[in-house]
Amino acid sequence: MGQSINTSIEINATPEKVREFFLNYRNQSNWNPFFKVFEKYTNEKVNELHVGDQLKVVLQPHGKTNQFTMYPTIASNNSSELKWKGGNFIFWGIHSFNFEPIDGGSRTKFVHGEVFGGLLLWLVSWMGILRDTELSFNDLNAALKEQVESLD
Repeated sequence: MGQSINTSIEINATPEKVREFFLNYRNQSNWNPFFKVFEKYTNEKVNELHVGDQLKVVLQPHGKTNQFTMYPTIASNNSSELKWKGGNFIFWGIHSFNFEPIDGGSRTKFVHGEVFGGLLLWLVSWMGILRDTELSFNDLNAALKEQVESLD
C-alpha cells in the first residue's frame, strides 16, 4: 500500500491564471524554492507539456542543501490538472497539481500532492524524506500564491 501527501492553498486568482503561471515551466526556477530546474527532457522543441513528455526536474527539499534529479513522465495535463509519474518498482511517485475553482471561479484552491509506493517506501518514510517533501510542497504552494497574487 502506498503513502500520500496532500497539501493545498487558496490563491486570489482564477484557476486559468494560476495554471498559466505554473505551467510556464521555463520560469519555475526564478520563483520555485523546490524545483531548482524544471524543463522538458524529450520533445523539447514543443513548448506545451503533452502526455508522454519526459521532464527533467531537479529538486531541493526544504531545509536541505543537497539536490537530486528525476525524470518523470507527464501522465495528464488538462485545464484542471497536471500530473506526472516517476520511478520504478523500487520507489515511485505520482505527483499532481490541481487547479480547483472556488468562489464562483474567481479564486483557486491549488491542491498539490503525491502518492508514493515501491519496495523502499518504508526506508524513505523512516528517513524522514516524506516529512521534508510535505514541507517542500508547502513552500512551493506559498511561493506560487505570492507570485500569482503579485501579478495584479
